[in-house]
Amino acid sequence: MPLDFDTLQPHGCFIGSAAVIVLSQHDKARDAALNMMRFFADESCGQCTPCRVGTVKAAQLMEAPVWDAATLNDLSAVMVDASICGLGQAAPNPMLCVQRYFPHEVEP
Repeated sequence: MPLDFDTLQPHGCFIGSAAVIVLSQHDKARDAALNMMRFFADESCGQCTPCRVGTVKAAQLMEAPVWDAATLNDLSAVMVDASICGLGQAAPNPMLCVQRYFPHEVEP
C-alpha cells in the first residue's frame, strides 16, 4: 500500500511524519502503543491541558493489564477535539488502533 495521504485516509490512518514501525510476532501492539504514548507525553510542549495531562493519564491507564476502554475512548475524544496541535490530536491513534485491531491484547 502506498504511503501517501490519499491512500491512507480511507483506512483511518494518516502519514504523519512518515515513520514506519515494524513489529515482529514476538512483540505486543499494546507495548508499542504504550511506548508511543509515553513518547508523546514527553514531547508535549505543555501548552494545552488535553495534551499535557491527557497523554500522561492515557499512559497510566494503558499500563493496566486490562484497558478501561470507555475511559480511554472518552479521553482520546477530548484530546482529539481540544488539543491545540497535531501532537495531542494524533497521540490517541496508536491506542485506538490497538483497541480496534488487537483487542485480545487489552480485553479480558
